[in-house]
Parts: sequence; structure tokens; C-alpha cells
Amino acid sequence: MVEVKNLEGLEVERYTTKERIIHWWVGFSFLFLFLSGLGLFSPKFSWILTVLGGKEFVRWLHPIVGIFFMVGIVRMYLSWWRDFKLDSEDRVWLKNIKHYIRGEEEKLPPVGKYNAGQKLYGRVMIYGAVLFLISGIFMWYPLGFPKPIVRIAILVHEMVFIILGPAFIVHVYMSTLAMPGTLRAMITGKVSGLWVLSHHPKWFNEVFKK
Repeated sequence: MVEVKNLEGLEVERYTTKERIIHWWVGFSFLFLFLSGLGLFSPKFSWILTVLGGKEFVRWLHPIVGIFFMVGIVRMYLSWWRDFKLDSEDRVWLKNIKHYIRGEEEKLPPVGKYNAGQKLYGRVMIYGAVLFLISGIFMWYPLGFPKPIVRIAILVHEMVFIILGPAFIVHVYMSTLAMPGTLRAMITGKVSGLWVLSHHPKWFNEVFKK
């Protein structure tokens, strides 16, 4: 058994190098798509297009980065699809997510390597990426499809953007300010044993069961 007093100095590998590369691949490409999409979506944010190189340049680069993002999403799915599965404990966790928001994690079911919120975010990101790709194809070649189809594609693209944009912001907040030590996992791949025990007790038992 590992003593609690020794956990802070004990490091646990949470992400491999490959997993971290995939994460930053998806993260940075989505950040560009989010910012450029925001600039193209509303005139109020057109200044973002200037910062990114100009409207025409962004219009040209946006779909290309979109494909790069989609490739990363496919790699992410292949790496984590098993981890994104929701079980009965996850459903209980989601029903009582208010305790997580309040920092009362002890009132929730013991969490494994990923909590239900992280699993749900991963699934939403994957499904959203698929819808982005399909709708984006119609928007990329608008003259090749009937106008009603293209208009529906634009609507779907914007709706997915409205959902994934805020979700991405919440994800960044939860990974930095809300949960100190979490960002370190995606930089070095490791977290302290105390962090694991505090936020993922079920995974802690799996790691230290020997």
C-alpha cells in the first residue's frame, strides 16, 4: 500500500507521448478553427481575421485546417474510444454534476481514469467533428449541390459551432484554472499520486492495487 503522505512526490503516467501529441494536434487545430470561424460567423469579430492573416487567406486555410483537425479526431477516436464509453456510474455522476461544480467530488461515485464529463466532452467533440466535416464539404463546394442543401449545411455547421465553441472553452478552463495539476498531465504526461487520489480515486485503486 502507498501512504498518503508520500503521494505528492509520487508521479503517475496519465498520458503517453503519442496521446499528448494527438491531444495538442486536435486542440491547436480546433483553436484556429474556432477563432477563424468566429471571425467568419459574425462581423463583430472580423478583427480576428485580420490577426490571422486576412479574410481571404482565412477562408482558404479554414477548410484545410478542418481536414487536419478531422484526421486528429480520427486518431483520437482510435486511441480513446474505449475510455469514452459511459457506464451506470457515469450516468449517476452526470445526474449529480452539481456536486462536481461545487467541488464536492466526494459526494459522487468514485471516478476512474476519466470522469463522465470528460467522456461526454470527448464523444461530443467526435460527433461534432463528423458533422463539421459533412456540412463543410457542402459549404466548400456550394455550386456543386442544390441551394437548399447548402443552406441546411451552413445551419448545421453554425449550430455545431455554437455547441462545441463553449464546450471547448469550458474544457480549457477545467483543465487549467479549475483543476490545478491537470494541464501538467498534457505537458509532461504525468500527475502526482495525490492528484490521482483526489480526482480519480477509482483509477488510483487500479494503479496502486498491487
